[in-house]
Amino acid sequence: MSLRDNVHQLVNEHMKMGPDGKAHMVPALLDELREAVTPGHAGQAGGSDGGPPIPINPNAVDLLAKIENGAKGDYWEMLGVAWPGTLVDLLLQLPSGAPNAEWEAYLEHVLLDWIDEIVALLWPVKPRRKLFGKTCPACGLSLHGDERAVCLTLGCWDSTGELARIGEWDIRCEGCEAAWSGDQVAWLLRALDTPKPEMALVS
Repeated sequence: MSLRDNVHQLVNEHMKMGPDGKAHMVPALLDELREAVTPGHAGQAGGSDGGPPIPINPNAVDLLAKIENGAKGDYWEMLGVAWPGTLVDLLLQLPSGAPNAEWEAYLEHVLLDWIDEIVALLWPVKPRRKLFGKTCPACGLSLHGDERAVCLTLGCWDSTGELARIGEWDIRCEGCEAAWSGDQVAWLLRALDTPKPEMALVS
């Protein structure tokens, strides 16, 4: 995505693919993040019906401060002047305010990192399952790296955190980055001597 696309996701309503496979209009990511730092608005109903308020998410507070301080710091480094306005207004002017292609590429990367951090904080994804003791058929290893991490991992969760259909699973080697999906997963699980796909969920 471009710098302009990243700014759009952060500050404007935008289209996002939902669990139903259809595109839906969703709020700006910064608005979603601010909801998490507002008492009674921690991403779910509550706080306004007379019950106990939902506490502020301290990680969201830290992330929002990191983004605001980072954006203003980069603006100072880029143009040598302090930004006097709001975070949203600062982000909106970045696509036209970057003085050269190098700065534009840098800002594109920084904003994409912020998008990833917001998404990971507000909608955490269940971790991939490790296929312990299984050897990657591509690189021939079961462990990789100095920390001897498990090579093969299984992605078996959908976007809501529920177990996905087997046809939507994927297997990836974290060492050599080989990957298998769709019908290849069932074949590979059999080749790895995993009698049933469900057994791969035990870790």
